Amino acid sequence: MSAAGSQSAESSPGSPPSHTSGFSFEDSRSATPDPDNGGHRSRNTRMTAATSFGASAYARDRRALLKLLAELHGTGIQNLLNLPQIAVVGSQSVGKSSLIESISGIKLPRDSGTCTRCPMECRLEYTTSEAWTCRVSLRIASSSEAAQEVQFGEILTSPDGVERRIRQAQRALLNPGIDPQTFLGGADPNPSGAGALSFTDNCVCIHIRGPDVTDLHFYDLPGIIVNVAEGQDPADIELVRSMVGRYISRPGCIILLVVSCETDFENQVAGRLVRDVDPTGQRTVGVLTKPDKTDADSAPKWQRINDVYHLETGWFVLKLPNSSELRENISPAVARERANAFFQSSELWHDYAQQNAARVGTTNLTEYLAQRLSEQLRESLPRIREAVQKALMETTARLAALPPHIESDPTAEVFARITSFAQEVSRHIRGTSPLQVERQGLVQRLYAAYRLFKTDIQGTAPKFDARKDRERISFTELDCDDNTERFSDVDGAVHILDVMRVATDARTRELPGNYPFSVKAYYIFCFLEKWESPTFQCLEGAFSAFSEEVAHLVDVNFGLYIHGGLLAQVQAAVTAQLQTCAAYARGTLRMEMLKETDAIYTQNEHYLEAYKAKFLAHYKLVRQKAVEELSEVPHAVYPVPHAIRPEDPIAIALRSLRTAGYSHVTAADLHKLVPSDGLEPAFDIMAEVRAYFQVAYKRYIDAVPLCIEQALVRKFEGQLSAGLVNDLGLFRTGARAKCEMWVREPPIIAAQRRELLAKKETLEQAQHLLMQFG
Repeated sequence: MSAAGSQSAESSPGSPPSHTSGFSFEDSRSATPDPDNGGHRSRNTRMTAATSFGASAYARDRRALLKLLAELHGTGIQNLLNLPQIAVVGSQSVGKSSLIESISGIKLPRDSGTCTRCPMECRLEYTTSEAWTCRVSLRIASSSEAAQEVQFGEILTSPDGVERRIRQAQRALLNPGIDPQTFLGGADPNPSGAGALSFTDNCVCIHIRGPDVTDLHFYDLPGIIVNVAEGQDPADIELVRSMVGRYISRPGCIILLVVSCETDFENQVAGRLVRDVDPTGQRTVGVLTKPDKTDADSAPKWQRINDVYHLETGWFVLKLPNSSELRENISPAVARERANAFFQSSELWHDYAQQNAARVGTTNLTEYLAQRLSEQLRESLPRIREAVQKALMETTARLAALPPHIESDPTAEVFARITSFAQEVSRHIRGTSPLQVERQGLVQRLYAAYRLFKTDIQGTAPKFDARKDRERISFTELDCDDNTERFSDVDGAVHILDVMRVATDARTRELPGNYPFSVKAYYIFCFLEKWESPTFQCLEGAFSAFSEEVAHLVDVNFGLYIHGGLLAQVQAAVTAQLQTCAAYARGTLRMEMLKETDAIYTQNEHYLEAYKAKFLAHYKLVRQKAVEELSEVPHAVYPVPHAIRPEDPIAIALRSLRTAGYSHVTAADLHKLVPSDGLEPAFDIMAEVRAYFQVAYKRYIDAVPLCIEQALVRKFEGQLSAGLVNDLGLFRTGARAKCEMWVREPPIIAAQRRELLAKKETLEQAQHLLMQFG
């Protein structure tokens, strides 16, 4: 058997029964032409044949599936989901238009190549009604994934007007800047073609219903071109290939590849394009046209085409009307009869046609395509239902995620947005907002500024060097915050001899052994005057963090209203409020700072004396150069109980003193026995100044952050909502008009809403059709 028929009718998937008796290449619905009707079958004969097939339960089931498929395509759902479909593909001049005419029973425009400029969807539907009808529609893609289908002109009741209507519809699609309805008139509104498209993805939809129509649904795609006429755009070559590729690359697409026997297969680029998307040939149905153009050398090669270009279903062979027959304007029925006559009489094709009767003729091809398409849809229905449901849920969720469409009083909407914004600011200030792992919260950023402030104030602690010599090496200092010793460089340190000199020079009428308090005040104010810079740096750091967080919340709450101007209005009002609060906080903070710098005062006598004793002992030990001893006997520096080592000299001394009756002496008291070298006043001044720093610093590092919290953060929180309402003038004359302009939906959101609503409507229509089908 030849390759094109290498799969018999019985072995080919979905093949119609092979006709080996009576030698007719059309199925039982083909009848002998009525000689009294000009060689055409009578309408009664055709109706009887069609009714016989249409009455079967199998046909009704298949018809219902194909009707469902056509209706699903009618919703535009194929742009959202992978629906089963047939796409007719071929190079130029392979007889593709003649094939469509033979299947559909209508004539296509053939002048000026307009019939190849856009996809054409054909929905053929069998009906028991006597009336034949054809509805032409335009499916115009929107910016969304869905497409809108609009009826183009009145429903036709005669095939005679279809060719003209299709030509008008295609011209309308190729001129998107002109109202499509104007093309329905007698004259072309754009005869020169100025501004017209060469090709378009928009589709002409043809829905034909009638008693002698075979149920089928397919797309006729523009013929693939390899060159363009002079004056045309060479980019059209790739444009057409890309358009065809988008259709046939869909997994659910059955590719009807039309190849002409008149031209070498290698020169027909459609075959290569199809092979790229369907290398195994499982989705491709091959059709050979113009077998009458073959000779004794070429016919056997074409009959073995499946050896060269293998397809799972093999190849069909069709004899379609030639140029003279087209000019003769013969009917589809007559064309089929003449095709039968060709295969019966052709020496080159007679045997092949007899052996592969199920693969010869338009009727067999139509029957096979309808059966395969309906079976594919039946298998795909569960997946389609699930995909529609999933897509509908996703689309509904995306619609819900959009800002609510404002249909109420715009003033109330603005007020509600302000209230929501103020509440969110309060949640961030109080630390009750949801955790943001990828973004540091407001409270965390404020606390970071406060910790930096604490470190800066710690850095202003006075450094006193009690060593005997003025050495240029680091010395140990006592850090009372964590009871540890640390090394400090000599830069900025005041030597004990300098302290003694200043104290001595400051004496006036004091009695011997007494020194004026002004010496201590001098050294205290030396560190207090350094607090101004860290104090206001802390405020600016907190203000920067607070302003950035508030600005972020403004964008979150009002960012969608940038188009109408509400965002800019709120930003300006919030910025003004922040600056007002910052100015107030600066004044309040200066008053807080003056509390420390204008007077030296504390009632915290206990901690002052305790710190003074620690620092006095520390300075004396440093003076004695006993650093190693201090590291071995930490209890001499910090009054923290710990285990006493055997033979500890300090422990031995304490036991001896208690035996002598001095039971209240502690290890810290022992350092009073260290000789002061006549520098006792300097030791006292250094210890008390350093102790006062410790007391003042501890209260100051709390006072400044609390002041910032109250004067800046909480003050802004308290006046935010009322301030915005007042600044925006929500309760003044003309507020409604301003608010209506402010909350006008941004074009991008409006476009998204329209697209999602259109998509949702398409999906709901598809879901309704699927539910009705059962």
